[in-house]
Amino acid sequence: MVIGISLVLGITGTTAMVYSTENVRAASTSRADERSFSLAEAGLNYAYATLYNAPDPLMPGAVPTRSEAADGGTIMWWGTLDTQTNTWTLTGRGSIPSPTGGIDMIRTIRGRASIQHTSVGTANNAIWNYVYADSTTTCTTLANSVNVNVPFYVKGNLCLQNTAQISGVNTVLHVGGTVTLSNSSHIASAAAPLAEVHVGGGCKAGSGALHSPCGTADGVYSSMPPDTVNPDFVKPPVDLPYWYSNAKPGPKQACTSQSGIPPAFDNDATMNRSLVLPVNLTPALAYDCQVKDAQGNLLGQIAWAPGSPGTLTIAGTLFFDGDISLNNSVDAVYVGRATIYAAGTIGINNSSKLCGVAGCNANWDPTVNLLAFVAGSSTDAVGFSIQNSSVYQGAIYAVNDYSEQTGADIWGPIVARQVFLNNNTTNHYVPLGTLLGGQPQTSQEAISIVNQAGSWG
Repeated sequence: MVIGISLVLGITGTTAMVYSTENVRAASTSRADERSFSLAEAGLNYAYATLYNAPDPLMPGAVPTRSEAADGGTIMWWGTLDTQTNTWTLTGRGSIPSPTGGIDMIRTIRGRASIQHTSVGTANNAIWNYVYADSTTTCTTLANSVNVNVPFYVKGNLCLQNTAQISGVNTVLHVGGTVTLSNSSHIASAAAPLAEVHVGGGCKAGSGALHSPCGTADGVYSSMPPDTVNPDFVKPPVDLPYWYSNAKPGPKQACTSQSGIPPAFDNDATMNRSLVLPVNLTPALAYDCQVKDAQGNLLGQIAWAPGSPGTLTIAGTLFFDGDISLNNSVDAVYVGRATIYAAGTIGINNSSKLCGVAGCNANWDPTVNLLAFVAGSSTDAVGFSIQNSSVYQGAIYAVNDYSEQTGADIWGPIVARQVFLNNNTTNHYVPLGTLLGGQPQTSQEAISIVNQAGSWG
């Protein structure tokens, strides 16, 4: 009996010992598997980081095979590029010596990233912070009590006459050519100097000699000493044929839904200013023109609801093959963000108002409501004009010249070949934030790396 009991107890003890040993081995194997998996994840992250920091991610060798020791094991990572689709398959591998003395514990993880080409804006788009005159063959002239208190960039020469002045303690003045001051004109004052003055060709006050740099003797006052250094801004290009074909709504894309009678976009399917009469965006009767895709997403819209003020609802990029005119004391507030092209000229006259906020005041937020007008005429001397106590809040681009006269009130940047400001006009500086899609701007091609969702495994 004693021998039997001893045999049973021996078997039980041996079983317990074997079971305990197997549990220890299983736990060690599980921990080694988790460690190798963590190392593989780290390797994949290293592969992505190597790709993102590669000088040229389109080079097949941009993610070479690398390895390093870590946490008692080894991390490896590498990538292979499919040159047909410009898609990288990135791999991370982690290995840990087997705790049981057998084959190493190895885990491998992969993911994919595609290389895409995209356009990004350049530093030149800061031009939309200024009233900008591009001409270098004529003198940008301020006359008759004009007071400019916004950032001002003149590519060529600047001429101030009568009592014209440039003011504002936050105003920056850039002149690529010379500045000529006549009569009682001046640039700021000793009590309220401009923030910065940069004049490339020097100043000439009255009958004095041209000299550089400009100074207080010329009637030029600046918080920082005037210098001759200017950023090399250029007028952004405008692609009228592209927007004629791709505006939504526009000549090639009619309204997918409408009510009332929207303005005509074209007359003959050719970009030739075929609209005989100027387009009236704010007629007596309401209208609505929308363009939506197959999924119902809004791509572009223009709608008008008469009132005091009336509401002009806008979205997208629109194109009219003719002139645009707001006349006869129109009072309109626009809602939304859009660029509106005219193949011809654009005019706002006779105490008309088109603003991004009721009251046309400093409560306007261009990140919410922003209208950019583009006057495409290359044959009319003046592409965009505003006068007779009219008010506009928004951005202005003219292929040719811009004219602002007789009590006009402008909130926002202006980019034109030449700028004419006369007779008690007022300009307000308003930062636009992100530019609109159809707004003329300079860009350059860039490469972007996009991780493919669902490719991890």
